[in-house]
Amino acid sequence: MLPVSICLTTWNRAKQLPGTLDSLLQQSFGDFELIISDDCSTDETERICRRYEERDSRIRYYRNPVNINMPGNLNAAVQRATGKYIANLHDGDIYRSDLVAKWYQALEEHPHAAFVFNDYRATADSVEEVFRMPFGPVVPGKAIALHYLRTVSSCVWGTVMARASAYRESGAFDERFGFISDVEMWLRLASRFDAAYVSEPLITLGERPADHPFRHGLWRTAFWAFRIYRRCLVLFESQLPGECAYYRSIYPQTRRRYFIHAMLHCARHAQWARVREGLRIWRDSDDRVLAGFGALFSIFEEMPHWYDAKYWQMACLQEENN
Repeated sequence: MLPVSICLTTWNRAKQLPGTLDSLLQQSFGDFELIISDDCSTDETERICRRYEERDSRIRYYRNPVNINMPGNLNAAVQRATGKYIANLHDGDIYRSDLVAKWYQALEEHPHAAFVFNDYRATADSVEEVFRMPFGPVVPGKAIALHYLRTVSSCVWGTVMARASAYRESGAFDERFGFISDVEMWLRLASRFDAAYVSEPLITLGERPADHPFRHGLWRTAFWAFRIYRRCLVLFESQLPGECAYYRSIYPQTRRRYFIHAMLHCARHAQWARVREGLRIWRDSDDRVLAGFGALFSIFEEMPHWYDAKYWQMACLQEENN
């Protein structure tokens, strides 16, 4: 068994892909296989990957015959992995040369950690920022859950290295949670294991392209985030009974505050298409405040093409047993 499988999911990132691949092939820890899972790209991705595959025997390139989206593409890559540890990486990001070595060391030193994550660096408008979490080398699973319940956001970025055994025990990335299904996976793993943390910026995030789902999926992401929130309450109810009871009691206020904050963010950044989209879907909300604003400002506008009333059911607090 190989020590490490690197699973690189990609879609239409031909311009950024060489930088990502070069940073991976220059890793100081070189005993790995690199599985590239291409989600039926329409640009030059295949040609570039085939060229790299010919140059380095560690690379295995696969192209999905049709677009299966995330998490299907990630599941496809993980299923092909043969390593003891599986690194989930994104196209377009740049990885420090000691990333795999640091991750490998962390998991070897902390056998109860299901996965490892780290600080990361990002640049926006020529300003560089390092994103850090106040964690030590070992992060209790409950700390990851409490961060999510407090903030409705994940303290774990999508790039991690996990034990293949933990993935086998926990199952695949769940398609019900769309392109943030990785967030649910980290919580699922955290309900049973600790995590390891490397407090160094080992990853530099690339700018997401204009057609990336995160650019236009704000409101869908909000619904998935609250479905994950409900799932978190169930997963950690026995470990955090008092905390889960409290966050259940304030769930309506938490959800309203989250949606209003998202709307104000869109307005501050003059993202008027997102504002109009949000007001349209608010009309169906079971929250009277949100529904009132939606009815007042968008009563005659049609719902977005992607929208279904079931999205609000997804964001309602109710028991979820699986």
